[in-house]
Amino acid sequence: MYKLLIVDDEYLVREGLRTTLDWQSLGVEVIATAENGAAGLAKARELKPDLIIADVRMPVMDGLEMAKILFDERADTAVIICSGYKDFENARRALDSGVAGFLLKPVENSELISKVKETLNSLAENRRKVRMLGQFINSLPMVRKEQFALLLGGGEKSEAAAEQLLLLGVCPPQAGTLVYVRSESPQLKTFISSIESSLSDCNCVSEVFSGFAVVLCSADECVAEKRLAALLDGNLKSSDARYTVALSAYDGDIPSAFKKAKTLGENALFTAINAVISGAGGNKYKKIVRDALNIIERDYNKKISIKTVADALYSSESHIMHEFKSQTGKTFNECLTDYRMLKAEELLTKGELRVSEVAYAVGYSDVRYFGQIFKEYYGCTPSEYAERKK
Repeated sequence: MYKLLIVDDEYLVREGLRTTLDWQSLGVEVIATAENGAAGLAKARELKPDLIIADVRMPVMDGLEMAKILFDERADTAVIICSGYKDFENARRALDSGVAGFLLKPVENSELISKVKETLNSLAENRRKVRMLGQFINSLPMVRKEQFALLLGGGEKSEAAAEQLLLLGVCPPQAGTLVYVRSESPQLKTFISSIESSLSDCNCVSEVFSGFAVVLCSADECVAEKRLAALLDGNLKSSDARYTVALSAYDGDIPSAFKKAKTLGENALFTAINAVISGAGGNKYKKIVRDALNIIERDYNKKISIKTVADALYSSESHIMHEFKSQTGKTFNECLTDYRMLKAEELLTKGELRVSEVAYAVGYSDVRYFGQIFKEYYGCTPSEYAERKK
């Protein structure tokens, strides 16, 4: 049922309108009446009627002024004005007030019924359009993400996606630096905002996906690398969140830049977390070290050693130890411990497991030894860390 408010300074007119017509057959319920525009405005704000039928000339506030205020407040209400004065000024003011209809008194019932039906049909259609617009607006972030992904993917779909993004108001720089950020942190979106602030003068366009994000900016790669290194240094000191950031310069070919930066970011693994890897430098590590790091990332929760890794890679222990130290500055065991501590930190932050369960989950059978190593890394015991995160 549509809700109707009747506003008129004459009691007999109000009651006549309320009782004469068969409102129920029109799908309308009279919810209230008011004796002037001010009282009508108050009831309209409180009861939020779908339709108001109001007189023009009333004390305190006339019907047109009431309608104008409701129109300015964007009330979802249609107003039909009735006037006993045959002058164009009232009609003009009615149009300026945003009313849905203007009728001259005395109003025939058939004329009023026709105007009410017309107004309610128009109101229903407008509401339908508003709902559709709302659904479209709500879907824009998803559409934008889908088109951004197609843009990064390359091929014919990439070109079409670029055109679609332009229609959505997204205009990536034609040349500059692509920033690829890899992280499982729930703070990733906030970190991307920090990147955009650091590069605020460089026409940034970004999108956050699951586990990674991409920023396109007009900055030179060296400029971007310097600013983001400073940002990451500050993040390392103020946050537990970890990020791998890889850069690749581009000149029109965004998909190739994305592929290169993504490869750099994925090859960097945990040893490059909270560090910037520039595309100009190529792959950070030799293949044998990258393969060993992949094994650490895959099997950190199992009983692994330099021997098991050397056997898996058909290499000698001494060769892998030498390559690790020369390329990462750390031993294999130090890198293994680094990754285990990162995973332990993540699990303790989630707060779903006990300390002993976290120890076993990251590859330690001795809970006390796990606690000693954790304290060396983070300056507190695992229990203290978990409590602090709560």
